[in-house]
Amino acid sequence: MMSFVSTVKRFLYTRDELAVTNIRRELWPLWLIFPLTVILGDFRYFNLYIEFAGLQSYELMLYPLGLGWLVLVFIPKRLMVPLLNIAAVCCAVILPFQLLLTNDTSLNLPGALLAVFMAFQFFNGICAGCAFSIFCFRLNNVERLFGMALIIFYYSLYYTVYRYFPSVQAVYKVWGGITVMAFYLVIIFMLNRKSGKQAYEDNEVTESADGKSSNIKIVIALHIIYYTIMCMINYIESADNIIYSLPYGLGQLISILVIVLIMLISNRNSLYIWLMFLVFSLFGLSIVNYNSEAAYFAGSLIYGLGDGLGYIIIYYLCSGAIKKSKSIKMFRLFCLVLFIEYFFISGILSQAFDRYEGSNHVIALGVVLFLCSCCFLVLPYLQKKLFAEDWTDGLHLKNMPEFTKELAETEKVNVKEHLDLTEREHEVFTMLLKGMTLKDIAFTLKIKFSTINFHSNNLYRKLGISGRAELSAKYGSAAQD
Repeated sequence: MMSFVSTVKRFLYTRDELAVTNIRRELWPLWLIFPLTVILGDFRYFNLYIEFAGLQSYELMLYPLGLGWLVLVFIPKRLMVPLLNIAAVCCAVILPFQLLLTNDTSLNLPGALLAVFMAFQFFNGICAGCAFSIFCFRLNNVERLFGMALIIFYYSLYYTVYRYFPSVQAVYKVWGGITVMAFYLVIIFMLNRKSGKQAYEDNEVTESADGKSSNIKIVIALHIIYYTIMCMINYIESADNIIYSLPYGLGQLISILVIVLIMLISNRNSLYIWLMFLVFSLFGLSIVNYNSEAAYFAGSLIYGLGDGLGYIIIYYLCSGAIKKSKSIKMFRLFCLVLFIEYFFISGILSQAFDRYEGSNHVIALGVVLFLCSCCFLVLPYLQKKLFAEDWTDGLHLKNMPEFTKELAETEKVNVKEHLDLTEREHEVFTMLLKGMTLKDIAFTLKIKFSTINFHSNNLYRKLGISGRAELSAKYGSAAQD
C-alpha cells in the first residue's frame, strides 16, 4: 500500500517547462507549416465517399499517405527541404483536379478521379513528413504545443460547424481548400528565403546520433496505442452512427482549454494529459454502449475530449523526443512506424471490424479497454523512463564554456556516489556549488524560478540533505578542486 502511495506522490513531482512567452513570433512560418499540412490533407477527404475493391475513402486515403511518410525513411537530411517544395507544388497542381471529386460528378472517370485523389494524399504525406522534421528539430515545446492545438481547433470547427451546418459545406469544399493551399504556398516561399533557411536548418541533427537517451522508442510505442484508439472512432462513426459530431467537436475544443489549464498554467507534466486521454476515451466509449440519445451525446462529448487530448500530447511527446535525440535516424524510425500504422494496423483493424458480426462499438470498447489496461499496468515504468524526464527547452551548461570545469568535477561526484542526477539536477548542483542563487540560475538557464526551485528540492532529496548549507558543507570541496 505504501509503495502505491509513494508512486502516486512521485507523479505530482513531475512537470514541464512551458510558458507562452517562449513562443518566438518571428518563427511563425515554422510552427504553422505542419498544422497547415494536416489541414490541407483533411480538406479534400471528408466530403468524399469513394469505394474501391471493398475499401472505403478513409482507408483509400491512408495507404498513399503512409507511402508518403515512407519516402522520408530513405531521404537524406539535406534533401528534405527541396522535397517539401516539390511535394507542395505537386499538391497545388493536383488540387484543381481534386475539386472534380464529387459524389454526383457527371464525368465518367472514376478510375482517373480515384488516382488523382490518392496522388494528392501521397504528396501530402511527403509534405507532412518534411514539415514534421521542421516541427521537431527547430521548435521548442510551447511552439509545438501551440501548433498541435491549432490542428485540434480546426477539427473542432469541422465537427461543430461544417458537419452540423450543411449550408457551409459548399464554401468549405471548394474555397476552403483553395485558400489553405494558397496560404500554404506562401509559407513555403517564406521558408525558402535565406533567413527562413537559417531558421530551420539544424546542424546539431546528425546521422550518427543514436538517440537512446531520448526514450523515443517508448514514445513511439505510445503513439501506436494512440493511433489504434483513434481508429476506433472512424469505424464506429462510419457504421454505428452513435458518435454525434456536435458534442464530439465541442469535446475537442474543450481539450485545448484543458491543455492550457494543466500545462501552461500549472506546469504539470504531460503524464496528466496522457492519463486523461486514456480515461476519457475509455469512459466515452463505455457510455455510448448505452442505447439512448443522452448516452450518445454525453459519450461523444467525452470521447471527443479524450481524442483531442491524445492527439495533442502524443505528437508533443514524439516531436520533443525526436528533437532531444538530435538523430535523423530516430526521425526516420518515426516515419517508418507511421507507414506501418497507416498501411498495416489500419488494415488489420478493418478486417477485424468487417468479420465481427456484432456492433462496431462493442469490439471498439474491447480494444480500448485492453490497451488502456496495458498502459495502466506499466504506468510506474512509463513515469520513471519517460514522464519524469526533463523536457525543457532552456539553455544547458554544457554549451557554456565557463561551466566546463565545474560540470566535470560535479560529474565525478555524481558517478562516484551513484546519485543518479538528471541533466537539469546536475546543472543546478553545479551552479549551487558555484555560489549562484536560484534566481541567478533561472536567469542563466532561461527557465522559470519555480522550475529551478522544483529541481533544487529534488536534488536535496536525492542527496539526503535539507538545504544549501548542508550542500556546501558536504560537497563544497568538489567546486574547489
